[in-house]
Amino acid sequence: MPRCTGLTAEGVVKIVQVLYECMGNLNRIRLHGICRMTKHHLDAISSAMYKGNQQEDDQSLFYSHRVHEVLNTNDERRIDVDVCPMCTNVRLVFDCTRDGCRRKDSRAQCRGCFFCVARCETCGGCIDLEELSETELACSDFLCMECWLPLPKCSTCNRPYCKRHENLKVDLSPSPQFTCHRCVEFSSNSLENLEESS
Repeated sequence: MPRCTGLTAEGVVKIVQVLYECMGNLNRIRLHGICRMTKHHLDAISSAMYKGNQQEDDQSLFYSHRVHEVLNTNDERRIDVDVCPMCTNVRLVFDCTRDGCRRKDSRAQCRGCFFCVARCETCGGCIDLEELSETELACSDFLCMECWLPLPKCSTCNRPYCKRHENLKVDLSPSPQFTCHRCVEFSSNSLENLEESS
């Protein structure tokens, strides 16, 4: 039921309870995008799904810019959403891909939803605020320093595009250099302003 805005959280709880009573076992449910889902609703759904099988999911979900594709794969987690440990909202909660962050003692520091933890569009690792300010992109996505460094940069502002937005590059003929769309817009606007003032 991902992104099914016509359903309420209360309605989903009732549906899961009826399905459990009729079928006796539910394998998997996708709830991402159901509005106003709370921990109370999630607990009610979990209790219906885990009756007779108290083993809860311990699988990680790693961030990808193709989040919606990730959800449609053979993901073994029974419920796709969880309570974000930072904001306590019920959302997709991502674990960090960085080895240092995946140790048990530091796991909670960068485990969170998309709104609470900045994540690299390429590797899915967490990005701290200092790193975020140093790895500015020509597009609106985020990259960690490790993924940012090897990318080709705009010849004007020295910002790269992430893989998802590299089609926005404006190539500077014969050379392999490019200009980002922001710099092209800025130079066009500057030229127009100069012409108007003359």
